Amino acid sequence: MATTTAVVPVAGLATRLRPLSLGVPKGLLPVAGRPVIRHIVDELAACGVERVVLVTGGGGDGFEAQFADTRSPEIVYAEQPQPLGLGDAILRAAPHVEADSFAIALGDALLGRGAPARVLERLGQAVREGASAAVAVEEVALEATSRYGIVVPAGGGSDGRDPFPIAGVVEKPAPEAAPSRLAIAGRYVATPALLDALREVGPGAGGEIQLADALAALDGVVGVRLRPGEERLDVGNVPGYCAAFVEYALSDSELGPALRARARALLDGQR
Repeated sequence: MATTTAVVPVAGLATRLRPLSLGVPKGLLPVAGRPVIRHIVDELAACGVERVVLVTGGGGDGFEAQFADTRSPEIVYAEQPQPLGLGDAILRAAPHVEADSFAIALGDALLGRGAPARVLERLGQAVREGASAAVAVEEVALEATSRYGIVVPAGGGSDGRDPFPIAGVVEKPAPEAAPSRLAIAGRYVATPALLDALREVGPGAGGEIQLADALAALDGVVGVRLRPGEERLDVGNVPGYCAAFVEYALSDSELGPALRARARALLDGQR
């Protein structure tokens, strides 16, 4: 069975995006004429997802208006009244997850630069082949490991095999302590065993329920590398958001030509 349900947490405080995010959830910030959340839902739908569970901070936070006229996929809502961690957000969506597997797409990660990424399909295949959870990863610079969850490859996991076994996840390690340079890229597919693990691990760092802790408690977790064209753009901070806007706008068939001409003129004037 294909993975047809996805959970998208969008209730975070987005402190790294302030003042942009004051009064506007980061999922509704525009990227090349469409809000972040529409790009993510388009990616999910292209990979066969039929139901998206948006976990908001309450009352939909304005997301309902974005999907009032959507026909594919179905959008349902769950509430996370307090920011108690990514794991807590996923548990809030649990009543809407009725499948052998479900996807998780983080609301501050865009993949594909305008062309829907297909990594979700490969993650789902890994779970159908027996993994309890599959995590999308990308290689980052060593100095960037302190910004991401970094996976601990098991055995020969760093030898280029795909998927490869994962022994655990270390949240934002210092470069000298990083177990690898493979960072979680904001896409997962898991069995309901992940929900059980989230319930069992309870609050961790900062009093929050950490997804990394639940993944570490599971057997059979694998990593799947992003392919060329599926690069992650982090819209959870101001530099990343600005870069994403420019890259998506340049790749847009309507906006791109005029924007490229304008960019060339501005760059020429700075020489």
